[in-house]
This record gives sequence, structure tokens and C-alpha cells, in this order.
Amino acid sequence: MKVERLTPHIGARVSGLDLRELQLSDRQMVRDLLEDHLVLFFVGQNLSDREFNAYGRVVGDTESLTMLESLGDDLADVHIVEAKPGMGRGRFTDAWHSDACYLEQPPYATTIKPVYLPAIGGDTLWASMYAAYDLLSDPLRRMADELQVVHGALEYQSVHPVVRVNPRTGRRGLYVNSVFSKQILDVSALESAKLIDMFCALATVPDVQVRYRGPRIPSAYGIIDLPSITLPRTIPTPGGCIA
Repeated sequence: MKVERLTPHIGARVSGLDLRELQLSDRQMVRDLLEDHLVLFFVGQNLSDREFNAYGRVVGDTESLTMLESLGDDLADVHIVEAKPGMGRGRFTDAWHSDACYLEQPPYATTIKPVYLPAIGGDTLWASMYAAYDLLSDPLRRMADELQVVHGALEYQSVHPVVRVNPRTGRRGLYVNSVFSKQILDVSALESAKLIDMFCALATVPDVQVRYRGPRIPSAYGIIDLPSITLPRTIPTPGGCIA
């Protein structure tokens, strides 16, 4: 197995590993890689839907999100995300977010299997919110450490710290995004809006990002450490993936 770091803060390309051969005993190895790099791209893969689901179960216990279409039956935890021709910008693209942060217990990670990729475009950006937190001055870090934020989507709503601490590594990262973060508690509406804008702006700093252009043949599968990154800002083009 070869691991190639893509940027100083986030992202690695992993080759020489067949995801079909992973066992539950490999879970810690995968998670250690994920803790180090936050986003992993496994190249040279060709998994069926069932093999993809089995690989996800190596990473952790899978669950179904009711907001997304799934494959159903025993593959209900495999969801379809498709950007169809003519779909307006902003539904799956051009929006920095963290998946399912509106749940009381957000998922540990998400996995992505590309199925249809456009000939042009489709690049995706991910941002390390650890690195974004580190960009704050000391006074603003101390303030952020004390704040809580309401995340919401449809009927779902939850309250989380603005700064999440990784229980395994102790690293601190911002947990605010421009899609689901609705209100910072115990401050005025004006202050909340300005603080959310400021925290979200840090994800747009190129130094904290990785930009991945997948091969036109969909053989690079992704796994993403959800609490530690904001994702994705994609150049909008028709295409789809199973996630």
C-alpha cells in the first residue's frame, strides 16, 4: 500500500490496496489513515454495490439517511446522489457543508463511489476545519471554544459545540457551515450571522483545502472524516455518484 499526501493539511491518495479484501480487523488501520489525512482517495477500485457496502461496514456501522434516495432492501444504507442535466446550482454544488451535522449524533465518516463522471468539471474541494480553527487568533479561538451552534434541516435540529474536539487525537476543529448552521446560541441574531460568516469564510482559504479531480474512469473511491472537514464545493456539471 502506498499513501501519497496531497496537501500539508488534508487529503491523501491511497494505491495498492484492494478495498474488497478489507476485513473488520482492518478498521483501525483505515481510521488511523483517516485521522491523519481527513479525506482518502482509494484509486484503482472497481466495487459492486454490495462490495461497496461491505467496505463501508469496515469503516463503521452504516446507517440510512431518510433525506436521500437509497438502493433499498439490504442496500438501504447505500444512497444515490445525482446531479441531473438542467439541475440548478446549489443543490449538490457550490455549497460548503458537513453531512448530517443536524443529527444529534452525526456520522463518523461518509464514503463515496463515483459512477458517472463528466468529461469536464466535477472537481471537488474539501476543507480541513482543524486547519481553519488554527487560522483564528488566540482571542477568537477562546471565544469559539465557548460557543454552541444550532444545525438544522427540514424537521431535524441539533445543538453542537462550535469547536469539536476529536476524542482520539485532541485536535480542535470548527463545526460550522454555511448550509446547516442556523444560529449561534447566547448571542444576538446579528452577532450570530457575522460569526457564522467569519467561521465559514475560513474554509475558503486555499491553504486549508484539497481539490480532487477524479479520473474520467470512476475508479477513485473516497472516504471522508465528517466532523473534521467541510465539503464539498464542486464545479457544477451533470454526473452522479453513489454515496
